[in-house]
Amino acid sequence: MADLQARVNQLTSKVEGDLTNMVDEIERLKLRPMGRQMYSCIVSCYDKAGKNGRKEQIEQCAQQCQIPYQQAQAVTQQEIGNFQNRLQNGMMQCQNDAQAMVTPDMQGNDKKMKQVEDNLMKCIEGAVGKSKNEMGPMKQRIESRMTVEVAGSGGDAGKKSGWFGRG
Repeated sequence: MADLQARVNQLTSKVEGDLTNMVDEIERLKLRPMGRQMYSCIVSCYDKAGKNGRKEQIEQCAQQCQIPYQQAQAVTQQEIGNFQNRLQNGMMQCQNDAQAMVTPDMQGNDKKMKQVEDNLMKCIEGAVGKSKNEMGPMKQRIESRMTVEVAGSGGDAGKKSGWFGRG
């Protein structure tokens, strides 16, 4: 059983590493430029207001500048959360299926328990493989939703941010 847990940990570590790499790439190639643009937009709010602008105008302008970046972060976090939930649910279904296969007479039978463990491992490998296959489409969804939501967020900040998408 310890060997099984080690194999499961190895699989989940691999998918977690792949997810981290994908998120890092999105952060570097999408979110950082959007963050830079957000701050540049905020600076322009102060420049436009000059010495005579009202504080409320600057605050409202700055809030508008932040919307695209905040939406992009929310999209990213939502997709990652959904991905993690699907992976966890898939692995839990494997666990449930394995438990359903065990009968009282199997407890002392190493051969039958090994068969259950092998089936469990195959199921988990399938769940992890399915999750890995979902990463590409997830990345595309994140990037396309960033482009659509950023471009449609209204105000000058939204219009300037639309170019961050590849599509």
